[in-house]
Amino acid sequence: MKDSDRKSTSDRPNTHPADLSQNSLPSVPLADEDKRMARIGVGCFTTFIGAISGAMIGVLLAVGVTFGTRCQPMEGLPACNWHIFAGWGALIGAITLPTLALSRLRRRDRAGT
Repeated sequence: MKDSDRKSTSDRPNTHPADLSQNSLPSVPLADEDKRMARIGVGCFTTFIGAISGAMIGVLLAVGVTFGTRCQPMEGLPACNWHIFAGWGALIGAITLPTLALSRLRRRDRAGT
């Protein structure tokens, strides 16, 4: 079969959109309300995820501090004062992860992609 006999993927009918290049796909601009709702959704989800992950990292730090200070935690607890480390970690994670995610969304919108 010759190269001229082969059809490119953009010439074939019923081609899956994933097979097409990004430049050939139509770009539909979102309305301002749709962008706002997407940001709210991303912000809420990343706040929750950031708080959970930050609390886990805080408890990990508490375990390290407990080991370093040779504090003896109560029976069944992972570390001394773990709740303080978890609280601060949750607060930091709930602020930083949404900030990072939303700044990336704004940068993408400014770039026009």
